Amino acid sequence: MSIKGVCPVLAVPFTNKGEVDYESFRALCRWIIDIGAKSTLFFGVASENIKLSDPERYQLLDILLTERAGSDLKIITTVADHSSELAVIRAKDYEAMGVDYINILPPTFFGPSAAQIDFHLESILKSVKIPVVIQHLPQAGGMADVTGLINLASKYENLKIIKCEANPPTESIKTVNSLTNGRVRTLIGWGGIFWKEGVAAGADGLQPGCGLTDLYLWAERALLAGDLKEFESRLDRFIPQVARWISNLELLIAAEKDVLCRRGIIETNYCRNPTVSLDSQTQKEVQEILELVDEVQANV
Repeated sequence: MSIKGVCPVLAVPFTNKGEVDYESFRALCRWIIDIGAKSTLFFGVASENIKLSDPERYQLLDILLTERAGSDLKIITTVADHSSELAVIRAKDYEAMGVDYINILPPTFFGPSAAQIDFHLESILKSVKIPVVIQHLPQAGGMADVTGLINLASKYENLKIIKCEANPPTESIKTVNSLTNGRVRTLIGWGGIFWKEGVAAGADGLQPGCGLTDLYLWAERALLAGDLKEFESRLDRFIPQVARWISNLELLIAAEKDVLCRRGIIETNYCRNPTVSLDSQTQKEVQEILELVDEVQANV
């Protein structure tokens, strides 16, 4: 079992009072499944994970697991606790709930040493039996070199995927593929702005935000058909906007949530504070995205 293609990171909808909108989240889960996504990542940065309480996280995950029943959607859940002890508890909880993969965001707060990061990762790897994804996010601090994660793969068979998020991720992808002889697979994140470079380097897929999932799937159809020129042409219709938004992660979250709201998938575009307001340029880009969605849907 592996994760391939477009694996969107689910947003968390809120009411205008800032409370979790569980019914909108149900609708979002159903939409992701209905448009053909085969996997999803939950509790990513785009989920506003850092702004959720534990009871909210567990209730949301329970809804996601319930809604995916009867589908072939694979669920990857993120463990982002800074404490190793808490991270192990959460990973075991998520495994018991029935997720398919654990995604580990390595700790970076207060600049932990390489040995401390290794301890954290190993603690989680040996606590669960299901496959594990580890994010290599050097721009957040922590591990600058992906080879440290590859060393863990030689000790733990359940380390199956490394999500390469260096900018650009090409050298990390090539290093993972070469040093593990392809046993450890790779995904890319960071909005998929390096998708074509990642594909060329050998990545299996990408994990963007969920607001434009059907546009990523539209681009993927050209890629799977072997039409690289059309693949790149389709990317050029929306990736430049994503690349600008992701220069500020709060802007990316707010813009994608505005897209979801204006498409009627969720009820509001509310983001928990601290957040940002959409400037006129972003509002124009959101409108361009909505027009592209209409164009793509009209030609399906």
